[in-house]
Amino acid sequence: MKITILLSFFITALFAETVVNPITGRTWMDKNLGASRVALSITDSEAFGDLYQWGRLSDGHEFRNSSTTNITSNSDIPGHSLFILSDPDWRSPENDNLWQGVDGINNPCPSGFRLPTEEEFEEERLSWTTNDGLGAFNSPLKFTLTGARSRMNGQIGNIGTFAGYRTSSLSENGSSRVMGMSENNAFMGTRERADGNCIRCIMDEQISLGDMNGDGIINILDIVQIVNIVLLSEYNENADLNLDGEVNVLDIVQLVNIILN
Repeated sequence: MKITILLSFFITALFAETVVNPITGRTWMDKNLGASRVALSITDSEAFGDLYQWGRLSDGHEFRNSSTTNITSNSDIPGHSLFILSDPDWRSPENDNLWQGVDGINNPCPSGFRLPTEEEFEEERLSWTTNDGLGAFNSPLKFTLTGARSRMNGQIGNIGTFAGYRTSSLSENGSSRVMGMSENNAFMGTRERADGNCIRCIMDEQISLGDMNGDGIINILDIVQIVNIVLLSEYNENADLNLDGEVNVLDIVQLVNIILN
């Protein structure tokens, strides 16, 4: 009876900060880093989020109104919140090891999340109904045309007409790879590391989060097992879907949302 009441409550709850693309099976944050809500339209300014220089941590430089400096940094952590004007990189010398994986240096994503690779974004792009901004917005991830910030003068341009979504990947010449999109097109391209671009974090799936019985399928049987873990006040890393170090009702709600999606 107690389990039935719990399940009824969780299924009707509206707690979800992740979204799953059912075609790719990937779990993502449901909005851009720094955004205040999931996008209501492709030009929803409250869903644009912040604009990051490649490899920098969340230190305030990413804010759209941050001040600028033309002094490059000689370390991975500049120690200030200024947007660094430089071409091509904000750091001298460059460090290709930034943002590599969930435990990577300066990973700005929440615990358990990381920057996607170029291949992961390409997989998402190929799942859209159309290869353009509308297809991006109509996808489960609700992408927006955020604009981008210039490494040369710090100005933000192309708001509502273009977006470049950061990846952890680098090109052969050292430029950073992005998933670019406009009203009429979408593509994998390059931006310099010192440019400011938006971020959508992906869940690191090295462990089978939610698959409690190890059958490769997430369904009601897994929910029942997590409910039992909660009732017994136990811990299991596969049941800790939000990666907060605890297994509780929030994890059950997140698992329900994954199944419903």
